[in-house]
Amino acid sequence: MVSEAISYLGLPKYGKLMLGDRGIEFFSDRNVADNMTFPWESIGALEGRVIRKKKIGRNFTIVLQNKSKVRFSSKEAGKVLKVAREHLGDEKVVRSQTFIGGVKNIPGNFIALFNKKDKLDV
Repeated sequence: MVSEAISYLGLPKYGKLMLGDRGIEFFSDRNVADNMTFPWESIGALEGRVIRKKKIGRNFTIVLQNKSKVRFSSKEAGKVLKVAREHLGDEKVVRSQTFIGGVKNIPGNFIALFNKKDKLDV
């Protein structure tokens, strides 16, 4: 599958996003040095934006195994997520966290910092 896309790694870069048997590739329209390749094995998750539990937004994020994120935008984001789900599985194509959801988790994350973890006796 081929789709027009914008990469937001640094400054926005326009190009084509290709999804194939080996992974996801982004080809920049202007500079060959801006091309990116993500093998399916290196992708930890693919986060899509869902608006009001109905509409899929144009933005999606590729989360790599090392927890780094690369954000893209495409008019065909829904089709991109469906094709990626075929290769990654349902458990790795997820909804991105909303702003309100992130704010709700702040107290729990703050408390978790100060809780002592159980030490294992070896």
